[in-house]
Amino acid sequence: MRNVQSLDHRKRLFVDMEDVDGAESVERRFHAAVKHPRPVLRQEAAWERHSGMTASVVHDEEEGLFKAWYMGGHYEEGCGHVQCLATSPDGIHWERPELRMHEALGSRRNNIVIPASHHEGQDHWESMLKDPADADPDRRYKALGWSSHDWEGPRSGIYSATSPDGLRWEHSPDPLFRFHPRPGTDDMGPVGDAQSLMIDARAGRYVAFLRGQRERLLSVSRDFDSWTPPQPFMAPLHELEALYNNTGFPYGAHYLGFLTHFDKHPLRQTQTLRLLASRDGEGWTRAPAEEPLIGLGDIGEWDRFQIMLTGAPPIAVDDRLYIYYRGTPRRHAKIAREYDPRIAADQHPGTMSIGLAFLRLDGFASVAGSFDGGRLTTRPFELAGGGLRVNAKADHGSLRVELLDEEEEVLPGYGADRCVPIEEDGVDLPVRWWGARGLPPGPVRLRFHLVNARLYSYWASRD
Repeated sequence: MRNVQSLDHRKRLFVDMEDVDGAESVERRFHAAVKHPRPVLRQEAAWERHSGMTASVVHDEEEGLFKAWYMGGHYEEGCGHVQCLATSPDGIHWERPELRMHEALGSRRNNIVIPASHHEGQDHWESMLKDPADADPDRRYKALGWSSHDWEGPRSGIYSATSPDGLRWEHSPDPLFRFHPRPGTDDMGPVGDAQSLMIDARAGRYVAFLRGQRERLLSVSRDFDSWTPPQPFMAPLHELEALYNNTGFPYGAHYLGFLTHFDKHPLRQTQTLRLLASRDGEGWTRAPAEEPLIGLGDIGEWDRFQIMLTGAPPIAVDDRLYIYYRGTPRRHAKIAREYDPRIAADQHPGTMSIGLAFLRLDGFASVAGSFDGGRLTTRPFELAGGGLRVNAKADHGSLRVELLDEEEEVLPGYGADRCVPIEEDGVDLPVRWWGARGLPPGPVRLRFHLVNARLYSYWASRD
């Protein structure tokens, strides 16, 4: 028998079925995020003229403010990249604070935090994150970025940076991972660009997701200074796809991630955002969803051909997740005219923008039963909490839960006939049984009875 895990406050989702021992007349469905109708942040300032826009968006709980670090630059001949900071009270309407830190176009009246003079403007930073758990206030913010300022030499590669405030950044003197490792040294690589950082507070570590020759690579650090040699953890399935970039984040009892999937078919050359899942943060699988988490925009839309990740986790806002992404109406690579002369017409010359998509809290996947009823039974759990809660949609049906022993016999007082039916739609609904006080001890299976109802997650509450 498998080790009995604790069902605690960390939510159990259905992105995988590892916690399910049996299911009857239920379907699992993966859900796509719903896009905000327009980009929330465009390159509009005079110092923002770069065709790309690597970005990282977080919510600073201490300051009650959304923060977006993003790439600008190319505002004059010979100018490379700059990194900018925008802020927002609601994550939708953004402002550019006048930081007056670095000069561009003869003025310091801008929101630049890393100037074009750094590494000759050849940096781009996919992940810039706040790390509240670090005891050193000078390392409160952390970043991973790519530099190609020494393209043919040993100085190109992945660098780290730390900051006390997200404004003043101290960069590592050498690459952590090199594009061209030096022979006879302990240099790690080769790695390319398209990287991201996961702050894994649960395991007390940092995880770098990196780009190898074809595979995605993973490296781990306990102190953000020393890193393990990168190891492959995911590879393309065939020659007409590329795993362009990925990121990851702890979510409930799981690790989830986003993959920028590149369709390299010569008449497509498009990118979409796909869901990844893991139980340990190191072994990752693609979610078996038929459709992308965030797909291409329709004809005439701003995100018609490229959907790319931003380097930070989604943000919980009330009963929704805010998922920021990058989009553009041009394809990733120039298409040869020999394939289709019409392709040249869709190479839009404009810049990339940042969009926002919404997903129900915990709403990556669900299990559902129709009017004829469905049942789902979990593995045995030790119940570490005073109550049981669910995220479910049952406002036009019902959801009941019964508790079973390890032999799947109903525990007295906790049968489906004693469960107060849930007949509402909510992300935090209590499960109660008539006459019962709290949850019983010992290994317990949960059996969900779904009648025209959908279940997204479940967990043990502390109350």
